[in-house]
Amino acid sequence: MLGNMVLRTTEKPDSVQHGGGQMLAINTFPGGNVSIQNFGSTYREISWEGWFEGTDALERMVQIGNMRQKGEPIDFVTEAYTQKVVIQEFQPEHRTNFFIPFTITLQRVVQITKQVPKEAVDKTAEDIKTEEEKNKQQNTESKSYTVKAGDTLSKIAKNQYGNANDWDKIYQANKDKIASPHKIQIGQELILP
Repeated sequence: MLGNMVLRTTEKPDSVQHGGGQMLAINTFPGGNVSIQNFGSTYREISWEGWFEGTDALERMVQIGNMRQKGEPIDFVTEAYTQKVVIQEFQPEHRTNFFIPFTITLQRVVQITKQVPKEAVDKTAEDIKTEEEKNKQQNTESKSYTVKAGDTLSKIAKNQYGNANDWDKIYQANKDKIASPHKIQIGQELILP
């Protein structure tokens, strides 16, 4: 059964492919170290060839074509199991109204990600714009600091923010004045965001 359509003998697959793989990001670093990130399982497509025959062959072809066009998850039911699938491809060869060979490919559905409504995208864009304006305002409210002998961005960050790792904040706010985060000049005026 595919969706609400009971498949006839000539329309059913002879076998169903199972298994799959893993979606991996593999990075090899100097020295032979390897970083592997696993983004989850992938599943094999279910593909087969068949044909519609009889006085309702055209009607059955249109029914599956409509399911494909909707793109919604449907049940694929065999004697052994039921799986949610989406019709990825459906390619009928309309020879006559009574005999229509086809190929079909189903994609297993583990989780469907719905399209985000335009209003949500607009809201997110507005939130980003508001955050950027806030950051600009903070930058204009920032104080300045004059570099002294022995200062580094890490040392300034430790003294001003309590965390030496915040040196990049200072660097990002002063990129136009600092050629390198490792080369600051005595007497140089820096913005402290």
